[in-house]
Amino acid sequence: MNSADRPQATSRGIFAEIVRLQQQGRRAVLASPLWSEGSVPFSHQAKLLFRDDASIVGTVGGGALEAAVLEAAPAVLDGDRARVLEFDLDARQAAQDGMICGGRCAILLEAISPTRGREVFGVAAQGEPIVLITLLPEPAAATSLAADIQLLKLALTCQGELIGSTGDPALDSALAQLAEEALRAARPRFVQEPFVAHIDPLLPCPALFIFGGGHLAVPLAMIADLVGFRVVVTDDREEFANRQRFPWAEEVFVGSVPEAFARLAIRADSYVVAITRGHALDEEVVAEALRTPARYIGMVGSRTKVASVFDALRRRGFSNQDLQRIHAPIGLDIGTDTVEEIAVSIVAQLIQIRRADS
Repeated sequence: MNSADRPQATSRGIFAEIVRLQQQGRRAVLASPLWSEGSVPFSHQAKLLFRDDASIVGTVGGGALEAAVLEAAPAVLDGDRARVLEFDLDARQAAQDGMICGGRCAILLEAISPTRGREVFGVAAQGEPIVLITLLPEPAAATSLAADIQLLKLALTCQGELIGSTGDPALDSALAQLAEEALRAARPRFVQEPFVAHIDPLLPCPALFIFGGGHLAVPLAMIADLVGFRVVVTDDREEFANRQRFPWAEEVFVGSVPEAFARLAIRADSYVVAITRGHALDEEVVAEALRTPARYIGMVGSRTKVASVFDALRRRGFSNQDLQRIHAPIGLDIGTDTVEEIAVSIVAQLIQIRRADS
């Protein structure tokens, strides 16, 4: 199965699923955090989609909180409106509900019809950075547990284009400014004065380029896809680089290392992993990667192999500062033994780097 053929639990995947449902004339409920204080069981990127057949994609943290969201979702779907659920997860209540969190939060449930917000959701499903803007009608509606409300949905593209309008140019301008600030900060905002709005930046999932399609690449691709990386696998052997072997990959490329780097777009938010079948190929991958702005470059191997490859790279003209960009031996030191455990350690390091500035 191609990764594009199955719904993903990432924000982009959920919006792609909304587009698919709208094209089929179906309906759903989208649950998103509005705000949170203290310890809560979800990240600010959490999303849950409740389909009209009662199946779900994504999560808002599980447990009693998610159970309450799922209990409320059918009424929101039938009412074709929206509702805000507030939760006070104090330590006593959290313990009673079997949770380990002790904060406060609000979850917005909004009905998705085949036509409502179609242009905005279509843009959200694409890969470019955008900011979703959800305008609530008044402060009272944003804090009322029982409020059935109507929403206005807009989006700001990375080119500064506002998709949709409130009908008020001054309000549009104020929302666009807030969206630009949230995009730069890469964090959502919940604004309550002088209007009530949730400002939600959606950034592209980072790409992981796996060079080498051997035994380690299989669990690495699967786990990386599961935690929200767009996986690209490349090898010069078609029997090791194919869709059957890597159903989780967004792309599988068959070709040499120079051909792969000429073909693939490695950007400042990209991650490159060298796990080829030999020292020479790993060296070639790392050398090419060092000429790109890749955020992460990792190479598998023993310390002896790493030292040997580093010496070869110095002879190629790379400086010690260049070599400091390379994570080698790759992965976090968690006492790994099997290839699956090594894959876990590598993905753990990728997550550590990805979250370093978040």
